[in-house]
Amino acid sequence: MSAPAVSQRAVIDRAGPGDLDAIMALERDGFDPASRWSDASWRAELTRPDRCVLVDRDGTVVRGVAAFQVVAEVADLHRVVVASDRRGRGIARALVGAGLAWAAGRRARHMLLEVEHDNAPALALYRRLGFAELTRRKDYYGAGRHALVMRRDLAGAVDGVGMGELA
Repeated sequence: MSAPAVSQRAVIDRAGPGDLDAIMALERDGFDPASRWSDASWRAELTRPDRCVLVDRDGTVVRGVAAFQVVAEVADLHRVVVASDRRGRGIARALVGAGLAWAAGRRARHMLLEVEHDNAPALALYRRLGFAELTRRKDYYGAGRHALVMRRDLAGAVDGVGMGELA
């Protein structure tokens, strides 16, 4: 990324190992224990060369995090977590927009994600950002907790999701 993107007086920036404690606090705030990622999982996201972990910082406070991967022409959105007291303020949108720009810059042709079928706020965001449902995975997150697999093409990436200033 060439220049950090601004989100509500904050900066979208690459995360590093020094952000792990703040990311784990977001994880505890955002997910029930059975759904949380471990320190080891986040550490791997932060250190693997094919990954991009972005944080939304307001000064020294990390308000949100998103993790992405690109393999060949396919990008994956692995995780988005925003502090519960900061939701609904455009932080997730800015993080995903920056990840879309990152993936497009690495020549990915489309991005995939999985989201719990009843996560209405996330589904609304992803649909606004141009993701469409591909399929459902029954019991993916556990009994009765189905996943929707969604996809968004990255052609013409500067398209109104804030990617013009993020590319």
